[in-house]
Amino acid sequence: MTTQSHAAESADLAGMLKTVLRHMPAPVGVVTSHDPATGEPVGLAMSAIMPVALDPCSMAVAVNRSGSSHVAMLKAGKFCINLLCPQTGDHLGPFAGPARRDERFAGETWKQNGKVWYIAGAPAAIFCTIRHAISHGTHDVLIGDVTEVIASGGKEILGWGNGGLGMLTPLSA
Repeated sequence: MTTQSHAAESADLAGMLKTVLRHMPAPVGVVTSHDPATGEPVGLAMSAIMPVALDPCSMAVAVNRSGSSHVAMLKAGKFCINLLCPQTGDHLGPFAGPARRDERFAGETWKQNGKVWYIAGAPAAIFCTIRHAISHGTHDVLIGDVTEVIASGGKEILGWGNGGLGMLTPLSA
């Protein structure tokens, strides 16, 4: 196999996987941290969120190394996963790309817990201290020990699937 055909095959595989993943439901949230050099909050929209273990309580996020929040998040050593509900779903847009960057962290629902910002009233704000960073491809998987959870009690947690926000509904028995 030539390098050129291998690259084409790899691109086809990535395209096929992207199509499949677009339809696979995933949790969605705003992951926040802070830049220790400036003290400014940083964050990104993310669907690569998963629980790792209950002993120790830990969560993982996959962060693109080319993203604007990556370096600050690693240097801070902390992150917060803000899960969203229908009432807080509008927080996602400003973090989904650079066009609305100036709208991030605007509004009265943003609060601070130490130096890390979270969305008050979100179903959950899960605060983590980074214990491991595993590099793979274009991303670092950050595994954090959960240090605190602030939960509103809301059970309508938004997910991402087929290119949009939604919620899973149980199938009828």
